[in-house]
Amino acid sequence: MVGLLLTTACSGQSAASSDSTAPVDQIVDSTPTSTIVASTTTSATTTTTTTTTTTTTTTTSSTTTTSTTPTTPIPVEPLPDPAMPNANGAFDALARTNPAVTMTVIRDSRVLLLRASGTTIDGAAATSDSPMVIASVSKLLTALMIARLDQAELVDVDAPTPWAEITTGAHPGWADVTLRELLGHTSGMPVARPSWFDGEFDCATFLPSLLDQPPSNTRGRWTYSNGNYCALGLLIERSTGLPLDQAAQALLLDPLGLTGIHLATDGQLPGDVEYRLGVERLSRLGGAGTFIVSTDVIASVLAAVTPADLEVLMWPGLIVDQYGWGHTGSVDGAMACAWVLEGGRTVVAVTVAGGSPSTGGAVCDRVVPAVADDLGIGQGRPERSPR
Repeated sequence: MVGLLLTTACSGQSAASSDSTAPVDQIVDSTPTSTIVASTTTSATTTTTTTTTTTTTTTTSSTTTTSTTPTTPIPVEPLPDPAMPNANGAFDALARTNPAVTMTVIRDSRVLLLRASGTTIDGAAATSDSPMVIASVSKLLTALMIARLDQAELVDVDAPTPWAEITTGAHPGWADVTLRELLGHTSGMPVARPSWFDGEFDCATFLPSLLDQPPSNTRGRWTYSNGNYCALGLLIERSTGLPLDQAAQALLLDPLGLTGIHLATDGQLPGDVEYRLGVERLSRLGGAGTFIVSTDVIASVLAAVTPADLEVLMWPGLIVDQYGWGHTGSVDGAMACAWVLEGGRTVVAVTVAGGSPSTGGAVCDRVVPAVADDLGIGQGRPERSPR
């Protein structure tokens, strides 16, 4: 990761279906462009703090981050509440009870808060730029890639899913299931919850076992299943000709000048915050939950979401509440929360390595209202739908 998003510009077009694999440059040309703002980092203790003034944003942590300076810098304006006492308090409470936590908050394209606690695998102090397991927040990135491919006319979210491109042996009953149904968990995909963490096989190998019978009688009703996003991740790979993490790099990160995303199926890197239960147990999830990425990257990517993206990123695939929209992530030993508030003005991303609280939804319950209170937009405990 080389910086945090400042500005974006893009217009989206409606899509038509295509079975061909597109060159990477064609795919990237269909995504938003942006300018990057850097954060300044100095060495200190293992728990980071953030101090902002009316002219600069300064982050204190134990390692140095790289940065990219925009060619046309946007002047830094006074922040609404530089201290962010409630958000800092929420972070501190999480940090006291977990091995590692990272948190990034940006508003109006400016950094409000960068915090981190714990260490990376190589022993360095973690920063908000340290990649971590994000569990089902991966679905948000997968859905956004589908939106970008739809705009590039490489997939059609309202057409039947091209199962022959994704897998073999799908029952004929799946023939008219659309990508939008997969995105919204309304496809009738079996839940198979205990089977996702057996630590054997991968998404491509496991998916056929979910498709050998017709869609369940839950089709048309929101029924959360990792299988939907496993299938979508495979379609992204087939449509781009790239592994899922490289597709994410091309579609989501490259246009913003960012780096630093990979998959649990490839193991962890020295600069990652360790997932102590072993990332091999996540191997079946694919686009449903295998991304390893930092909160800085998540926040920047979500700040670049366009109205055209939101024609695809819709409820009930997205989770919504009175603050805005986003997604939570929960697996044993890791939780995540990524939320967009104020119609896109503010983005909050938090990752937790540990078990307290026990779900990503509970992380959002603590962090989102705290940030909202600091910004003077508090509306109480989040009331999310679907839950």
